[in-house]
Formats: sequence, C-alpha cells, structure tokens
Amino acid sequence: MKHSHAFLISKIIVFIIILLNLNSLSAQETTGIISGEVRDAETKQPLSSVTIKVEGTKLGAISNKQGYFVIKDVPAGAYNLKANLNGYQNSVMTDITVSVARNITVNFDLRIFTFQSEGITVTDNYFQKPIDNPVSIKTIGQQEIRRSPGSAEDIFRVMQSMPGVSTAGGKSAQLIVRGGSPDENLTLLDNLEIYNPIHFARTGESMGVVSVINPSLLKKVDFLTGGFPAKYGDKLSSVFDMSLIDGNKEMINTDVNLNLGGFGLMVDGPVSKNSSLIFSARRGFFDLLTAAMNKPAAPRYWDAVTKYTYHIDDKNKLSFIGFYYLDQITKTGATKDNGPMSKYPYVNRDDYGAAFGINWQSLFAEKAYALTTISYSSNGWKTHNGTLENQNLKGDDIREDEYILKTEVNYIPTNWIEFKIGGYVKFIDSKHDIWSPQDTTPNGKLIPASSISYNPDISKKYSGFVQATINPFTRLTLNTGLRLDHFTYTTETKISPRISAKFDLFENTAINFAYGNYYQTPAAYQLAIDPFNENLKSEKSTHYILGFEHKINDDLMASVEIYHKDLLNIITANDTNNKLTNYGIGYARGVEFYLQKKFSKGLVGSFSYTYSVSKRQDADNTPEYNFEYDRPHILNIIFGMELSETWQIGAKFQYATGNPYTPAIGTTQMKGQYYIVEGEINSVRNPDYHKLDIRVDKKFKFQNWSINLYLDLWNVYNRVNVISYTYSVDANGKITTNARDDFGILPVAGVNILF
Repeated sequence: MKHSHAFLISKIIVFIIILLNLNSLSAQETTGIISGEVRDAETKQPLSSVTIKVEGTKLGAISNKQGYFVIKDVPAGAYNLKANLNGYQNSVMTDITVSVARNITVNFDLRIFTFQSEGITVTDNYFQKPIDNPVSIKTIGQQEIRRSPGSAEDIFRVMQSMPGVSTAGGKSAQLIVRGGSPDENLTLLDNLEIYNPIHFARTGESMGVVSVINPSLLKKVDFLTGGFPAKYGDKLSSVFDMSLIDGNKEMINTDVNLNLGGFGLMVDGPVSKNSSLIFSARRGFFDLLTAAMNKPAAPRYWDAVTKYTYHIDDKNKLSFIGFYYLDQITKTGATKDNGPMSKYPYVNRDDYGAAFGINWQSLFAEKAYALTTISYSSNGWKTHNGTLENQNLKGDDIREDEYILKTEVNYIPTNWIEFKIGGYVKFIDSKHDIWSPQDTTPNGKLIPASSISYNPDISKKYSGFVQATINPFTRLTLNTGLRLDHFTYTTETKISPRISAKFDLFENTAINFAYGNYYQTPAAYQLAIDPFNENLKSEKSTHYILGFEHKINDDLMASVEIYHKDLLNIITANDTNNKLTNYGIGYARGVEFYLQKKFSKGLVGSFSYTYSVSKRQDADNTPEYNFEYDRPHILNIIFGMELSETWQIGAKFQYATGNPYTPAIGTTQMKGQYYIVEGEINSVRNPDYHKLDIRVDKKFKFQNWSINLYLDLWNVYNRVNVISYTYSVDANGKITTNARDDFGILPVAGVNILF
C-alpha cells in the first residue's frame, strides 16, 4: 500500500515538473482555422448565405453555394460558433477548440423555424434534437467528450453520467440503460453496426475496459435511451449512434496521444480537391503496466478506424469506413482477482472485430435524399482455459460474419410533413465450437461435460420501416412509424408500431411522449450452446415515456422524464445446463431529472438524478426478484471551468445504489464435501457506490504545433467500492467472502501533441 501511494505521488510530481518546463518554452499565441458546411437538417441540401460568427470576436464568414465556409486567423482557444439564416433557427455549436496551425471542422444542420407567433423572437439553439425522436435523446460533441472528468476521454464512460444510465464500476465502460443489460444496446458507427464497441467486452458480459473508437474521430454521438423511432431495430433498450468526422479540406492535421490506455496516432486532411481522409490507430499499454507490477495477466489491444470521403458532385457523396480491433489476454498463473478468469490459472484469449462499408448519400431531388450502405462485419473470439496439467480444459472458437445491404429514403414534400422509408437485408454466417469439462456449481449441483459444434446454414434477417413526421399545427410535432422484422432462423415475423409527439406549451417549454414495441432476436451465442435453444424466440419490450422540458435560458435546459418498460419472452437460463427458455417476464420503470448547461462564458456542467426499479421473474408464478442491473438511486454532478486560455479544471461526483446479489446463507454437506447454500435471488446489495473525479488540463502553444496535457484523478478520496462478492468454503465448512473492488485512487495522465 505504501509503495502504491508513493508511486501515485511520484506520477503527480513528474506531471507538475513537465507542466512547469513546458510553460517556460511556450511561444506567443498563434492562430488556427475553422471550416465546415451548413445544410438543411431535413433535406440535407447545402445552405448558402448563412452567417457564421465566432462569438466574442469580430471573426466570421458567409457560406457559399455548396454551404461551405472558412474562417481563418482565429486565435487559439475555445469558442462558441453561431450560424444564422433568415427563416431558420439560430444554431450554436459550443466549445469549439481552435489549435495552433490546425483546421477544425464544424458542420451545422439548420432547422426551419416553425414556431411563429407575434412578439416571439428567434433565440439561439444550443439544444437541437432530431424531429423524429423528441424523447430520451442526448447529443454530445467531441469537446464535451474531451472535457468530461473521470472518463479518460472515453465516450462510453462519458455516457455513464447521463440520466437513466448506470455503471458497472470504473473497471467497465459498458452502458446499463434503464435497467437493461449491456447487450440490449444497438451501436452504430456511421451507419455500420458495431457488435462489441468496447475492448475486452464480450456479448452477454458487463465488463469492458475502453472504447474501441478514438474520441478525436467523432463529430457527435446521439444516445437514445428509449422510445427510439422505427428506423432502429433488433434491440430492446437503447441506440448509441456515433457519427465520424470527415477529413478536413484545408490542411493535414496530425495528432499523437499517449495516456494510461495506450499510444495513438491520428491523421486527417485533404487527399484531392474532392476527397478527404481520416485515419486513427492505437496500441494499448495494459500489458506493459501489468508486467511492471508483476501481475500474471497481460491484456493488450490494437484498434484502427478510417474514413475516406469522396464528393462525386454537389449532390452525391461516397464514404468508405473501415474498422478493426484485436484484444488479447494471456494469464499464466494465479491472481488475487476474483473475476470470471480466476478459476483457471492459465488463460489465452483473443477477441477480434472488423467492419467495412460504403455509404452513398444522394440528394436526388430538392426535397428528397437517400442513404444506401453496403457493409461487411466480422466478430469473434477464441479462448483456452486450463490448469498446469491441461491448459485446454475449457474453451471456445466463435466467429460470426454478416453481409448487409440497407437503404433509407427521406422525402419532405412540405414544411409540415416528412416521410422516411427504408430497410435492410442481412446474411449471417455463424460458427461456434465450445467445450467444457464436468464441473460443480458453488451449491453442489453437477454440470456435465459438454462439447458443441454449431455451424448452421446461412440465416437471413429482413427489415423494413416507414415513418411520418407531421406538424399538423405550429405547436405539435407528431412522429408515427411501423417496423417489420423477419428472421429466417426462428421463422418469426414481428411488427412494431411506434409513436412519439412533442407539444410546445410555450416558446421555451414543451411536453413529449412516446410509445412503441421493440423486439430483439436471440443471439448466435445463445442458440449455439444447446440444440434445445433452436426453439428460442425474440424478446419483447414495450416502452411508455412521458417527458417535460424547459429551456431556462439559451444555454441551460431542465427536463424530467417518466418511463415504464414491460418485458416479455425474456431469455432465461439455469446453472446446471445450457438450455435456455423464453419464460422470463419483467419490467423497468423510473423517473429522471436532468439539468444541463452548455459551454458558455467559460462554464459547463450538468446534474442528473434517476430513481428506478428493474424486476424480473424467470416464469409465471415464480418469485419476483431484483434484476442484476437494478440500481434504484443514481446521481451525477459534473462541473467544468476555463480558468484561463490555457488552463481548465473539471470535477465529477457519482453516487449509485449498490448492485444486488445472491447471498450465501450457509453450507450443506454432500458426499463428504461442503457446498454453499444460497439465499433468495439478488436479495442483498453491494455497498453504495460513490466517488469524486477531478481533471486538470493545460495547453501549450508553439509556432506550428501545440501540446495538451491532462491529469484525470479518479476516486480522489480513495473510496473502496465493491463491484462483486464471491464465496468459497473450506474442508471444515467455513465460508470465506471475497470482495472484488473497483479502482482506488488512480491518476490517469495523458498528452496530446497536435501539429
């Protein structure tokens, strides 16, 4: 313990020394460039003659016929950027950070101003939402990701501070949304589906360390925590929709970054007059850290993302997106960790994923456009677990390939109605080989040995949807949709009606609601583990949401949402075999309070509180119990401040009720050996979870480059947060309780070199 504290103190001292030395080398302030496009949010047509202003300065520009603008000689620093055009809502992009001798790309989507009444003036819009999804959506930009304390610039950890979202602890970046499990979340990257977006996470698990996406690549993220429209399907809980930036058209930008997670390189810029490229590659350092600490487990990861954008003409654009990651863990001996790998002292594990696709956006008419995507994705893992005598006692070799064609057409015949129609076809090729020895559960139940080879014929999923967004009168926006899904493997056809609405009570006050049915087909890893599971059907969730929001001023918004989800046909398991059933039922309900201040005048922050319950039953007439992700109280407070042009500070406090778990209440003896006797399912809880994180940023500006340094100090007051408990019993029947703890106080230092 003394050694670890000395190590932490030494890291902080070294960080301060670096700051002081760099500060003495700092040059006088120089400038950068802001460029981008302005388009109509609904038709995607470029908008000319839009006035773009850098707030707090006299700098600005006017967009040309292609909607493009350039603002040069902008002093390095953080700004808000405002776009104004008669007949459209003013739009403000906050916290636009200009760096020395670099270009930052900012794209605006302007909405026609429909709330017209005598005496009402157009105000600045800091909180723009898609009109087809008025409820349960939060949009976050690149700089908000960068500023968030306690996240190490990881987008998924940032989203763990949103209302209705809980965390599995500092060791996990997974999202637990409104009482659902992590595998109920749909993740998209520029319209490509990503199945495991977090390193060292597998489908069906709640762990996972860091996002596979470099946050510097992201233009924005739309996070839909419920009531999402008919264009999204095959998931029960949420949609995590990431949009990549295009390479900028003005100059080559290069980023080199180094932090606790690893080393990364990013390049973006023009390739030709009509094309641009972004590319990022990273290599994790976890294996070097564990080796330095003499730990038996050596995790390492790599990831790469690229996007090439080519403008065929003013109406057609092609984008090629490529994505790849590889995770590897080698464990060569016993460890104090009581996690899922602790049973076998020898582990070799490789996880991998890739996706490649082409997006074609065509503005084929003045009031219509289409987006068509052709993509291929591959996702899989290999594991070998064992002992000194046999290092391959238990393992798997799993791979799933998908070939997808999907398209979406948007048509806006008038200002008061918008139609969307689209669908996809997927071809799914699965291969699963799984083997395990005979085993015994902690309470003495026999688990027979098994060996499974699952290689079915290629299955197909078909989907189609239609949506209509209508403004029947000025204050009301109504969205209706219908979705159809068919899965050839289970021979199911599901129809999902959905509806949402927003009604403006006053200029800055609105109420909204949503209702919809959502289905999730059985995953291949569930179907594969036993032939009996081929009878599985889709799980179902019905969402009911009612919300209220009030814009206190231009940059401050308050909202309240009440939600309820009914769950049917939930897939359940037992602990002695691999047979799964659809007998499970349940519900989740809650209320969320959210207060958000966008960045302005050097300040940014948010407050969120959620009260919720998540209950399950394994079948009718069986006891109701707390679902494993039930956390009734969740509180997040975030604050950030610009101390000067080069210094920033931020803090985040998190509190959550502890996760429920099943206790050991005694022992029983069978055949001369003692086993655990368990109490009621999830009837007790871990201690409450809370911690304080503080982040400090310092920028250094030189003639043609700059450096950003940060120190993200997690769990400042060193709270011992328990993630889980495990039990063991000795030959005398004595029970030993083992706690698996989250991180204690942890400094995460990082450096970004920009040139």
